[in-house]
Amino acid sequence: MRKSILQMSALALLAAMVWACDNGYTDVPVVDTPPVIALGPITSGLTEGQDFKMEVDLSDGIDEGRISTLANFSYTITKGGATVNSGSQDLTGDSQKVTIEVKGGFDPGDYNLDIKVKDSNGNESIENISFRVASARPAFDISGVWTMEPIAGAMKVGPAPGSSEWWQNSAGDVAARACFFDDKYTFNANGSFSMDLGDQTWLETWQGVAADGCGTPRAPFNGSGNYTYTYTSTTLTLIGTGAHIGLSKVNNAGEISNGAAIANQIAYTIVEQTQQGNTRRMTLRIQAGSGVWWDFKLISGPPATAAIVGNWKMEPVEGALSVGPSAGSREWWFNTAADVATRACFFDDVYTFAENGTFSINMGEQTWLEGWQGVAADGCGAPKAPHNGAGSYTYAYDGATLRLVGQGAHVGLPKAVNAGELPNVAVPSDVTYQVVSITETAGVKRMTVQIQAGTGVWWTFKLISA
Repeated sequence: MRKSILQMSALALLAAMVWACDNGYTDVPVVDTPPVIALGPITSGLTEGQDFKMEVDLSDGIDEGRISTLANFSYTITKGGATVNSGSQDLTGDSQKVTIEVKGGFDPGDYNLDIKVKDSNGNESIENISFRVASARPAFDISGVWTMEPIAGAMKVGPAPGSSEWWQNSAGDVAARACFFDDKYTFNANGSFSMDLGDQTWLETWQGVAADGCGTPRAPFNGSGNYTYTYTSTTLTLIGTGAHIGLSKVNNAGEISNGAAIANQIAYTIVEQTQQGNTRRMTLRIQAGSGVWWDFKLISGPPATAAIVGNWKMEPVEGALSVGPSAGSREWWFNTAADVATRACFFDDVYTFAENGTFSINMGEQTWLEGWQGVAADGCGAPKAPHNGAGSYTYAYDGATLRLVGQGAHVGLPKAVNAGELPNVAVPSDVTYQVVSITETAGVKRMTVQIQAGTGVWWTFKLISA
């Protein structure tokens, strides 16, 4: 009997406890919903290279705070189905803000972000967002058609960046390799790249020809492939077997002629980019294997040399020649209108800039001579070597400077050279002038050049097309 009383008492106590817990509302279900995910905006990282940053607000589901709390957060970022970044962290409490941050961001393309949150009771929520990362195209626009610039040194190679110790093309090479210097490289705005080599380009013996020279383009370097490119402020990458700029044998692994494999992708370092008017220039550099550095200079638009090509004379006007202590000054001396007649033998000298980069001077039977050239008095006389135009000269013009190469090459007065004035200094092997302006009106071109002949001595020469 005593045992039965104890059992009955226990049952009564249990019933009382149950009644106390549900307060009499045993038919009301317990509510415990999954966590809530609120995605904030992507505040950074929608352009390649930018740090990716996004905030996410998380809160526990409806449970009056008595059943569960936030427990875990994880995310995965994929591109084309492949995971490119992921992360996770433990959570606490009923609400929390999480920042997803990826230093360095992502490459251009389309991405998916999947987020998963769990509470301490095992409930799970997921959320997804897609986003696109744009290419960080620099301010300098490379879209359009480019060619190798037809100047000496457009291609060079050496054991260090920018070196031409082993080889560089000469002005004569520009003419000899005309089939190469007319090859066109096109960067399209949609990211595609193409090469138009025409009927002929420059071939080398590693391509199966008997001797280096012009010939029919050889696959896979003949421009027949489908190519793309990526472009940042520091790197230009061509994608596709056979895609190249400059010499096709050069890629990041080495030179094909020396056994390197044909590449399906080539990355060039952008050394320099400039624009003057409608003319753009770009220098690309590539390390072709260990200790072999190539530079390629490209141009888009009308070359600067187009403005200077042709025949020129000193303009027969007052002030065509002047000198002073500062650039453009004629404080010390300038020719008068009368000097134009007195020095007619000088004002008819012809300076010729050829398309192939050669330069020549035709002084006729007489030009203006000065005492330092061994004559008794300044005046007209037979041209004196090495300033008689008998040398072999070349030139390089980049839109800002004009460099004449060859002993005796000059425009204006031959005594004005970079180191000083002859005969106070040695006759140089080249001379460089600053090109102040080149203009054209009604088919007539005018050019003004300056040279600092030693410290604080500035000569100005004004020329006109002949």
